[in-house]
Amino acid sequence: MKMADRKTVEELRKRYPEGTRVELVRMDDAQAPPPGTGGTVTGVDDTGSLLVRWDNGSGLNVVYGADEVRLTAGGFTDTVKEQILAIRETGETNMFDMRAVRRIAYREGYSELAGFLDGHLREYVHFIMTGETG
Repeated sequence: MKMADRKTVEELRKRYPEGTRVELVRMDDAQAPPPGTGGTVTGVDDTGSLLVRWDNGSGLNVVYGADEVRLTAGGFTDTVKEQILAIRETGETNMFDMRAVRRIAYREGYSELAGFLDGHLREYVHFIMTGETG
């Protein structure tokens, strides 16, 4: 098994922060979810492997140098809407302060919202301004 050096691990942690949505491309494991399965990154370990909560319930890690995933951005789901509204109801932050919204999302375990914010800023702002998801 190939292990990532410290610099690579830090780069992976920046590229795949907790809550990032990924899709499995390939995994060298008999128990692997099928290619195309989505999942949510829960962390990156010291070897560079991604810790993923797969949508099918699997918890297999994506092994650095052996397995492959691609970044995806989940769409505007009911869960994302509920998580946005829950943060707004706290009154903790201006909803346009994206750093604060993201920080609260991570703190509260709103991984779907955290992943959504990375690729759907326009849709997020539209929802905050109008209350409409489309």
